[in-house]
Amino acid sequence: MKATFQRDELLSAINRALGCVSGDKTLQTIEGILISTDGSERCEICSYDLEKGMKTYIRAEVFEGGNMILNGQKFASIVKFMPADITLETIENNMAVISSGKSKFRLHYVSGDSFPAIPTLSPDRNFELPQCVLRKVINQTAFAISHDESRPVLTGLYFEVTANTIKAVSCDSFRLAIREVKVDTHIKTEMNEEEIHFIIPLKTVNELSRLLEDKEDPIRFSLTRKHVIFSFENKNSDKPTTLFSRLIDQLYLEYERFLPKESKTFVEVDRNSLEDALIRATLVTEDRIQGQTKSVVKLSFKGENLIVSADSINGSVSDEIPIKQEGPNLLIGFDCKRMLEIMSGTDDDTLKLSLTSSLMSMIIEGTSKDKDTSFIYLAIPMKMRESDVS
Repeated sequence: MKATFQRDELLSAINRALGCVSGDKTLQTIEGILISTDGSERCEICSYDLEKGMKTYIRAEVFEGGNMILNGQKFASIVKFMPADITLETIENNMAVISSGKSKFRLHYVSGDSFPAIPTLSPDRNFELPQCVLRKVINQTAFAISHDESRPVLTGLYFEVTANTIKAVSCDSFRLAIREVKVDTHIKTEMNEEEIHFIIPLKTVNELSRLLEDKEDPIRFSLTRKHVIFSFENKNSDKPTTLFSRLIDQLYLEYERFLPKESKTFVEVDRNSLEDALIRATLVTEDRIQGQTKSVVKLSFKGENLIVSADSINGSVSDEIPIKQEGPNLLIGFDCKRMLEIMSGTDDDTLKLSLTSSLMSMIIEGTSKDKDTSFIYLAIPMKMRESDVS
């Protein structure tokens, strides 16, 4: 194989592919990137870690067809520091020559014929979204995806999609995040279903977040029962860039039954003021030098004021925020870091908090009149010691 590439195009394709390169050192082929010629003016760049994979196409001047697998990290590092257009050529003894100007590297390669077989997928459902919409939805919900492998169904982001809405849900047993957006999805299914459901694993969600851009260009979802294919427009080819992944093939939990039905205390609070107070509280609750990373941040609702306070072995903090409150006063405690992550997912200037007791979850909603997007976050309280309550 011998081909010449425009350096920036090649580097961009390699960087996209790196997200699907395996870190498993026991199988050389899946820690590499497959480069295959596709005619005389194009090459395919592919990576696959047996759970998710990436395919993209870039322009190339192909002198001799063929394929090879190069170590992804080493190849990326070499291309990054090359000065100009790059020529890639295979020679004897399974060595590849990577040259640019007067710079030349030799790197061991594996035959592309040994690359793991990519599953043949026949999607029966598809829809599309603007990239900016999906990017925002992921940013506002992914923080509550569980890392606990003992409950696989919670280790992904759950989607419900109709012709004009998309809803994303995540839950890590400490928080529940629900974000719904009204958007034309152009949904099509072979069975004429009005709604489709699926769960994308956390690793794939993270990779999607890395690839998505804040623009209106569409991303297309194509689904089978166990897999999903994401298709992006490719400015360097008439063929799209695709990311494919396994789905979590389980039924998601009935999340709506966890929402308290009869709250007693209702509060409106300025979002930025609450977030700032929580940030200051982390100076006490997140004292990693002393290992104190789970101190409770206390929220004391008292009529016209919310007192945000925390104590640790090294000190204490107290803040007072004006609020509008209906219902009885209440003291409740939360993990400060988790509360801050919820704040990062909200985007309304004023938040509505609904509470029942110090032992029951607090509902966090927006107050905006924008009917095209809505969110609900559920924060589960931490048990407080008697000294915290006094």
